[in-house]
Amino acid sequence: MSMIRPESFEYTPVGGAPYLQHTAFDKSPCNRNRLACIVRMIEACGQGPKNILEIGCGNGNIAIPIASLGHRVKAIDAHGPSIEIAKGRNRFPNLQFEHVPLEQVELKDFDVIVLTEVLEHVPRCGDMLGHISRGMRPGARLILTVPNGWGIAEFLLRPSYALKRWPWGARLVGGIKRILAARDLTTSNEQTPHVHFFTLGRVARLLEENDFSPIAFRRFFWAWALLETFLSQEKFPDKLPERDFHLSQHLPARMCALWAFLLEKKAG
Repeated sequence: MSMIRPESFEYTPVGGAPYLQHTAFDKSPCNRNRLACIVRMIEACGQGPKNILEIGCGNGNIAIPIASLGHRVKAIDAHGPSIEIAKGRNRFPNLQFEHVPLEQVELKDFDVIVLTEVLEHVPRCGDMLGHISRGMRPGARLILTVPNGWGIAEFLLRPSYALKRWPWGARLVGGIKRILAARDLTTSNEQTPHVHFFTLGRVARLLEENDFSPIAFRRFFWAWALLETFLSQEKFPDKLPERDFHLSQHLPARMCALWAFLLEKKAG
């Protein structure tokens, strides 16, 4: 399956949308624009509140702002401490956090499923996509985001992912990031190495094998993802990541740091 042509979209600045007041992602250009992309893809699924499932929700920095828009959201994660942090942050009755495995969730209950920055951590990622595809109801949508496994950031960060396979290595990487004043806003689980480094071709094959068709495809950032990983985003004026973002909208998708897909299950 060939990948559809990527669509361009506008950079979201600090405080650029009301839902950003409900997330720590507002000060993180990469995460803020990933969230903005997800929100826009949800909007593309039709008007009105939707039943949404987020798989691998971490500390809730995506589920909470989505719930603030009026959607009914269930968010799950395999890491209990992250779920407890998310529950402590939640102020919305239409949002439920649960520490449960994906296999215990009835997927046909949801209009939209969000799987963002998760697949690269899952050894049997094809099995996960297959389970989601089989469980989705007709007409439902999957929003998937993954990093470019051969982009600048992922290529240079591979030694840190190798270290994270062991508890002592995860603590070492965490210590280095703390010295550099960097923060991981997505999860409280330090031992989360990437075990897959995706190319667009491999993503296309995974989607084809699991009966997904892309409705929309977006790409964003080039080098900023690397800078944001190890340097505090608060030390830089927002114009710098904005320039990197705008550059990415003119680059081939294979050169960009992050990819986002709006998907539907094939009929039949």
